[in-house]
Formats: sequence, structure tokens, C-alpha cells
Amino acid sequence: MQYENNIPVFLEFWESNEEPTLDDLESYLNEHAEIYEKYFPMHCPKTEERLSAALQKYEGKINDIRSISASLPTVIQEVDEKYEQTFGLGLDLSFKLMVGTFGSNAFVTRDNRREIYFAVEKLSAERDHLKVITAHEIGHVTHFAMGTRDGLDWSTVDWGHGLTTLFTEGAATYLSKRTVPGLQKPVYFSFDDEGEPWVKCYEDNKAEVKRRFLEDALGEWDMAKEKEWFRLSGGAYFGYNRIGYILGTDYVEQLVERIGEDAALTYWNGNDLKADIVEWLGK
Repeated sequence: MQYENNIPVFLEFWESNEEPTLDDLESYLNEHAEIYEKYFPMHCPKTEERLSAALQKYEGKINDIRSISASLPTVIQEVDEKYEQTFGLGLDLSFKLMVGTFGSNAFVTRDNRREIYFAVEKLSAERDHLKVITAHEIGHVTHFAMGTRDGLDWSTVDWGHGLTTLFTEGAATYLSKRTVPGLQKPVYFSFDDEGEPWVKCYEDNKAEVKRRFLEDALGEWDMAKEKEWFRLSGGAYFGYNRIGYILGTDYVEQLVERIGEDAALTYWNGNDLKADIVEWLGK
């Protein structure tokens, strides 16, 4: 395991400017472009509006950012060791810690599925919350590594379809619950203590959520649907974004009950995953 903590670089910038301006922030981002090359624009739009809004939010998060800088490396090591003890995949992961501009909170890079980024301004400083989001991201890598181990032909995976995203996000959440057990259910989806209304919305409207996702999945999948179900910019259907994460976890959990953990997590190898999800959604 390797990690690179770039948070002190941001803290130095922030503390050296009494009242940082938009120009100051843009200069900082340009000066340290190598830190952000995989963050902008894929995981956060680098717009004047976005940067201006970030400047207004940093002050309220700066103490959390300092705390996370000190605690997250040990959390990562703890969770990484738990995954290795449980699955023994020898992942040899690389972690990048940074302060972003309030876009994605964490992601696995697309060109290197052993590299994980954390944009810590979006994270809760609570240790359990940090453990869960770390477990979620390592869960993605573990899920992909299990497919590779079992000979999955990755060229057959339809990465652009919501049924695939439903499975991968559900698997990562399932693995986070498996690796960091015993917390309140909403924490595994919101990574903080604010997720209860979101989960209750899903549980109260589960049949309609399944019906609506099935309707979208049977049509042409596009970015508008991806945003509605899996991005922070969604929430038009039910008032809460990323409802697809909870739906995907429900699917994976019932699949594990039906065929066992290993078979469920590698189900996209040799089976018609999309057809199975569509059948489940229609029940």
C-alpha cells in the first residue's frame, strides 16, 4: 500500500492567504495541476461558479480537513489490511489524499483500477465515516479484482449502462458493510450521520423506485439517467440523489442470499447480469 497526502499543500496555501480570492485559488490549482489532473473535469467541473462556491465553503470545513489529514492515512491502512485478511487478493493499492472543490468525495481512477482518490473537503471527519467510505472505494477495487481473478473478459462489460453501475455500486456498498460492520444502515450510503431520511425515502417507495429504474433501464440509457440515479446532481424523481446506490445494494444482498457471496460478486462472468437485474426489478 502507498499513499500520497497532498492535504498539507492546500493547508499551506489557505493559511498563507488571509482572505483567498478566486484568482488565488486558480493560481493554486494551476501550480499544483498534477494533483488535480484526474479530478478535473471528470469528477468535478472546473468552472468559475464552482470555484467561487468552494471558496465560501472552505472556512467551515478547514478544521475537519486538518483532522482528516492526520487520521485518514491510519484509517486507510486499517481498512486495507482488513480487506487483505478477508480476501487475500494482494491489491497493492495507491491512495491520493487531496482537497478538491466540492465535487466527488472519492473515486477509483479509470485508467488505473488500483488507484483511489479522496477529496477530503467532502468527507466527515468521524473515524467510522472515514472507514466506511474507504471500505466502499476499496470495495470497488476488490470487486474488479475478483472478476479478473475469475477470468472475466472486461471487453464484454457495458460500462456505460445503468444496470452495470447498479451492480458495481451495490457490490462496493455490500463489501463496505461486510468489512466495516455494525454501523447504522444510512452511514453506508451517505458516509455521515445525515442519511436516514434518504434511506427511509427508498424503503417507503421501494416498489416505485424499482419500477422507475426498470422503466429507465429498458429505454436508452443516457447521462441524464446516470445523473438521476447515481450522481449528486440527481434527485428529481424522489427528492434524493443517488437512490440507485441503495437499490443496487438491495440487489446484491438478495443475490448473495440466493447464490452465495463469491458467486454473486463475480456474477457478471458467464451470466447475463443485465437480464437477472431486470427480472429482479420486475418482481
